Amino acid sequence: MLEQLQRLQAHVGVLKTRLLHLESDNETLTQAKDESAAQHHSQIVQKNGIITAKQEEIDTLTEQLTQLQSQFKQLNTDATALADRYSRLEKSCTDLKNRFQEILAERNELRVTKEKLQAQQRQTHQEVQELQQDRDRLQKKNELAKSKVEAIIQRLSILGTSQDQHAQEIQQLADPTEEIQP
Repeated sequence: MLEQLQRLQAHVGVLKTRLLHLESDNETLTQAKDESAAQHHSQIVQKNGIITAKQEEIDTLTEQLTQLQSQFKQLNTDATALADRYSRLEKSCTDLKNRFQEILAERNELRVTKEKLQAQQRQTHQEVQELQQDRDRLQKKNELAKSKVEAIIQRLSILGTSQDQHAQEIQQLADPTEEIQP
């Protein structure tokens, strides 16, 4: 019995030792659990902070997306308006180009007409000069003939042939306004 008691005491000693080890292990595990729980709690808080930041970032990005979509719609509207305006300008440009070509054609026609008129003017001017020269030549010829006729009339009147019928006719031819004197 003593032996059993000693064995029991040895078992109790072993159990006490084991119990002490288990209690220290339990305390260590409890501390580890508490630390782990605190660490998990801090990680949860940190993750929640990150989630909150990400949510705010998502909200900001959503607002930006909304703004960008409205800007995109506005840009599409502006692009459509600009495309319409460009097509109108292009049509106007084509019309102006056609009108410019018409004006160039008219200008070329006017140049041809101007050159024709200038040639006609030069020709007419030359004809006028020729006619003036002919007039001057005919006036000189007429004056020469008139002076010859007057000279003949003077000679006849000097000769005293005032009764001569031919002298009177010549005088009348020279100056038809004079009346014949008998």
